[in-house]
Amino acid sequence: MDTLSLFAQVLRDANRPLAFNLLEIGARDIHSGEEPFYRLLTLFPGTRISAFEPDEELCRRMNATSRDGVRHYPYALGRTEETRNFYNTEDAMCSSLYEPNEAFLSNYNNMDVARVTEVSRVNTVSLDRVVSEQNLGAPDFIKIDIQGAELEVFEGGTTTLRDVLVVVTEAEFVELYAGQPLFGDVCAFLSRHRLQFQKIIGVGGRTLKPILINDDPNLCSQQMWADVLFIRSMVDGQRYTGDQYLKIAALAILYDCMDVALFCCRAIDMAEQSTIGQRFVKRLNG
Repeated sequence: MDTLSLFAQVLRDANRPLAFNLLEIGARDIHSGEEPFYRLLTLFPGTRISAFEPDEELCRRMNATSRDGVRHYPYALGRTEETRNFYNTEDAMCSSLYEPNEAFLSNYNNMDVARVTEVSRVNTVSLDRVVSEQNLGAPDFIKIDIQGAELEVFEGGTTTLRDVLVVVTEAEFVELYAGQPLFGDVCAFLSRHRLQFQKIIGVGGRTLKPILINDDPNLCSQQMWADVLFIRSMVDGQRYTGDQYLKIAALAILYDCMDVALFCCRAIDMAEQSTIGQRFVKRLNG
């Protein structure tokens, strides 16, 4: 039994049900397999995933085949309510509210996927407004990947962020999109909201033209973007509810941060005089 399944079993044995409220912003299937957090649907009954994509027809198709507990909403999330340009690209996964920086991208192998094919207009809406109007409830977790516009969504979701325990966000280290915020901007903003940088969990990039190394046009020589994990700070004196500790622990296990998980287990045992953490450690060592 893997570690997350073991943790879920310990909670079931302790009659401590846990259900997550998750937001997936940028939910287009890019053929890279199911996101890790979808495992929570199976292990923790009652878990819900609210997913967002601007394309109404795509959301309709995904809703027709999605798993129980998953619903897709056709919203273009942004900082506020306004009409914006939307840059459609050769590969839909590169489309963005920000214009691709083609003068920069043209210097790198296999970045023609971000070439603009059409500029359309979309009406953006803030995350706080959608969460309120759709009665989505306080989310525990956000996964966001919307090609440079992540910071705008956070800026339009400050009320929502108060309850978020863990964030996985894509961030860029260089301007793939003209004028976009970079990793440092995203990190500083989330830090001000007590979501602490934990680690980089996946990096992407390219090599300069016309050089090919090992005949691989997708080789990551220059690191350009990454998925980045942020976890609600454990070291600033803030105390959490028992369920919050357990949810942080489960999400930390999911993303291979066992020190955070065990810290939370210890914290809930101390706060509630429970033995959940002790049982988990015993099963781990068994």
